Amino acid sequence: MKDKLDIFTQKLLEWNKVHNLTGAKTKEDVKKNIDDSLKGLKYLKGEYANALDIGTGAGFPGLILAIANPKTRWTLVEPRKKRASFLNYIKSLLDLDNVEVVMKRVEDMEPKKYDLITSRAVMKTKDLVDMASDFIYPDTTLLFYKGSELDRELEGFENYRVHTDGNRRYLILKGEDVV
Repeated sequence: MKDKLDIFTQKLLEWNKVHNLTGAKTKEDVKKNIDDSLKGLKYLKGEYANALDIGTGAGFPGLILAIANPKTRWTLVEPRKKRASFLNYIKSLLDLDNVEVVMKRVEDMEPKKYDLITSRAVMKTKDLVDMASDFIYPDTTLLFYKGSELDRELEGFENYRVHTDGNRRYLILKGEDVV
């Protein structure tokens, strides 16, 4: 896994100079984003057959989680062409057979059941849950990477777990509590 993450880091920094894919401009910045993506894993229980990452951007957290979980089939949704192109390039370069990159908005996808749904800093929690509702089933787990404003976003939600690491909030919801 380390070799794949090193290649990802090198290629992201190369592409970022031309295409401005992310604010991470140094190896240290990319490593922080990788570590942040991987930290979410320690709050998940069990294995997942398939997962959906909404708004993958330059690969955080979805592509990193796909590298760390090769048995899980990942759908990475990224509507912006230059970022989707980068994700497809990395998928091919690293032989990530467990990854599908979808270049569209999640609202434009056909409904399908996912075991795990992830997203990092895309929008407010309620809006994200509403947008992903066609993919959430009672046994779906949702892992959202949120910021320090999360407390204001939890109004109306009753059953959830929040794990804090610095300014990062890892929000875990179960489908049965939001559908």
